[in-house]
Amino acid sequence: MGKLDDAVLWLYRRIGGRGRVGLSLYGLLLGGVGLFDVYRGLDLGARADGAALVVVATLIVSGCVLGLSPGTRTPLRRWARLWVSVAALLVSGWIIFRVQSNFVFQPVLVTTVVVACVAASVAVCMLWGDVREGSQPPAGRAEAPAATTEAAARATLTAGKLTAAAGLLGVCLTLPQFWYSARWEPSNAPPVLAVENTIDDLEIRGDHVEFTVGITLKNTGKTPVRMLTSLYEITGTDVSVKRNPTALVDLPLSDIMGGNYGSAARVSTYAAYGIPQLIQAGPVGEDYAWIGPGEEYGTTLRAHVPAGRFNLLRITSDVAVARADRVTVEDWPQSPNRRMYCAGTDIAQTRRPIAHRGAFDRLTESDRELVTFWVFDGDYPDLSPWWAPFPWTGVSIQHAGHGCDHAMAPDHDGLEDSAMVGWASTVAEAAVPEPSEGKP
Repeated sequence: MGKLDDAVLWLYRRIGGRGRVGLSLYGLLLGGVGLFDVYRGLDLGARADGAALVVVATLIVSGCVLGLSPGTRTPLRRWARLWVSVAALLVSGWIIFRVQSNFVFQPVLVTTVVVACVAASVAVCMLWGDVREGSQPPAGRAEAPAATTEAAARATLTAGKLTAAAGLLGVCLTLPQFWYSARWEPSNAPPVLAVENTIDDLEIRGDHVEFTVGITLKNTGKTPVRMLTSLYEITGTDVSVKRNPTALVDLPLSDIMGGNYGSAARVSTYAAYGIPQLIQAGPVGEDYAWIGPGEEYGTTLRAHVPAGRFNLLRITSDVAVARADRVTVEDWPQSPNRRMYCAGTDIAQTRRPIAHRGAFDRLTESDRELVTFWVFDGDYPDLSPWWAPFPWTGVSIQHAGHGCDHAMAPDHDGLEDSAMVGWASTVAEAAVPEPSEGKP
């Protein structure tokens, strides 16, 4: 311990004022980042981070100026040197924590970690030296302030301490409630989307069946959502009624116990369902559509199917959504929806870079992408007897730089959870009426 103390003190005397100059430059850098986010941050969280950086930068720069100013040592100068080191150490720890919580080897993140670690090391060295030596007056110089000046300074310092303590107490009582109601509660409300399917106006016209399909999305939550990707599928199924129904114990219940197949999965004592055949598929709406609280997004279309081919029609809808403020994509660049063969699958994939909320977010968060895709054929079919195997859609939020197959085999790094990505699905069915003789 003695050798370590001697080494730190030697380094403290070696760097001297240059260490404080370096910390002041570090504070100016943090202040610039903070001011940018205060005025240009995309949301309240980014601006709050910017305000915190501005406050810390002010403490660091002002403390360094006081610590480097010439003249007799005063309590204010000694305290200034201490709070500079403590503030630099705390903000560096915060920055390192932000980076390591979502760290990948990207040049910006590595540079941020290196700068923060260097600043923290200098702060530790300066704090150690100030505590060990900084409070002692230099050799050959005695402090002999006048009694009246000393008394006035002590009175002023005491009054300042009382005022600061009262202000701090008031902030401690009011800030948590304000932060909870204005920041934490609204920023953590999950997206809630209700999906409704309908099949109406089903009629036979000559050799084909016509019907109207309606799909309605309603944001029933308290926060805006983004519709990341969507897919509807119209399928037809044969249904045959059994003349001699089997006993309930003989039903193939294992068919619906083997997976989470949703409301279209069933076994029936009196009916047998055939394998569904795809009739029509498409997106419910435009990818990345914005839906505000209480707003609806609807799609209505007319579909056709040959008469006599199916006796049960089914419409399914799957929609991936996220909080609108958690997933904001860059206006540039955007790769088009490209058809490709990737990892044994035939897919169409779109990549959109996710925008950083501010300068501090850009320095501490990795570059990420929103990847949406449709799978048309390949090695990943859904083998459920109640769903057509293709197409199916998916979404992934991932670190930039991955290959095209990463979205279908994510590494569960928590990016989707932090963005509050979720799925909403629903099913509607309608029986095809028997054709009437003599009716067109």
